[in-house]
Amino acid sequence: MLVPSLTVAENVVLGLPSGRGPLLDLDTASQRIAALGDEYGFRVKPDAPVWQLAVGEQQRVEIIKALYRGAELLILDEPTAVLTPQEASELIAVLRGM
Repeated sequence: MLVPSLTVAENVVLGLPSGRGPLLDLDTASQRIAALGDEYGFRVKPDAPVWQLAVGEQQRVEIIKALYRGAELLILDEPTAVLTPQEASELIAVLRGM
């Protein structure tokens, strides 16, 4: 689940331990999020507020969040249910490439 008032990067690292105490290293997180997006073909802007993202983009953020945390297996329940046909095709292509 994403927090709409936070950015993509803030949502991805939310709840993870930080080597900086209560502070988040958003610069490092943003670089890693961008790298994961490039690696898997997801276009994400780490500094974008989640409330401004379309539903398909929010789903990609959720997948990036799981990958950022080291997930080796993704279980997706109807991942294309609320996507446009183009977004669904893009998501399926990316998932097949994983």
